[in-house]
Amino acid sequence: MPVKFDPRKIEQNMKRLEAYMKRDAPRIVGTEAVNHFKKSFDEQGFTDIGRTPWKAAKRTRPESPWLGFEAGARTRVPASHPRRRGKGKYKARKANPITNYSPAATKRKTLSGRTGDLRDSIQYRIEAGFVRVFSNIPYAALHNRGGSSTVFGRKNAYMPARQFMGPSMKLNARTRQLILKDIDRIVNG
Repeated sequence: MPVKFDPRKIEQNMKRLEAYMKRDAPRIVGTEAVNHFKKSFDEQGFTDIGRTPWKAAKRTRPESPWLGFEAGARTRVPASHPRRRGKGKYKARKANPITNYSPAATKRKTLSGRTGDLRDSIQYRIEAGFVRVFSNIPYAALHNRGGSSTVFGRKNAYMPARQFMGPSMKLNARTRQLILKDIDRIVNG
């Protein structure tokens, strides 16, 4: 049985496919990547093959002296709040002190902050032959990879890695599925 061959239709499909790969495919990849990485904040962990949960923030742990810590908060500490241990002789707290304690901070998700700036900073840029996904917030890399940082300009503190961006098999499979579906539509449409 003879196969119909129309060179004009093949040429049209090739042009449409080329335009798709230059214009639409990078936007799809960038949008899917940004959505995937933002989902890490909702799920409180990073998804590569499976989800790797983040270590809980100290401000959410009842046994931690950082429980409810929020810089600039102006509320009174509850009686059940653990005492901070310092060097030297113990100094009793003032009656009903106003401190950096915030009940909302004990319930807020890790890396979400009051503003959600870190999550909202994830964006993409289309460059020659690839898509770059990045965050323009200076502390993003420290949270993503972990490491040491100076806290309040004095104390050096270790931040555990809470990866929210990086290579992901699940993301690759999703973008591959979307692009192959579009290519099939272009070629067979």
